[in-house]
Amino acid sequence: MKTKLQTTLATIAPSISIETTWEHDDEMRDIREDCDGHDDENPDDWQAWQSAVTATIIQGGDAISASNYMGGTWEKAGDNPAGSNPTISGYERDMTHTALSALQKLAPCAEILAALIHLEA
Repeated sequence: MKTKLQTTLATIAPSISIETTWEHDDEMRDIREDCDGHDDENPDDWQAWQSAVTATIIQGGDAISASNYMGGTWEKAGDNPAGSNPTISGYERDMTHTALSALQKLAPCAEILAALIHLEA
């Protein structure tokens, strides 16, 4: 599922794939210990996730990718954060900018620059 931002960037820079992936963050185990203000929560009701925004472009037959990661995003147990929190609690834009900036250093091109300019506007 593409977010609104990813759909807009696909129009601006169609040869760049931007994808958000989620995996369990096993380093975070107890929401009461890891998050301030959650002392009364049952840790079995929550699951910590790590998200990654990855930007990929194909140049010269090679896939070149750069990613930005964020761990410790707590969601209700059983939720799928790709559906319940697609904008990564509001951090998607900054994470996408960071991934695209890193990609621009690896594979400079006008499309990546156009996407970065859109994000900075």
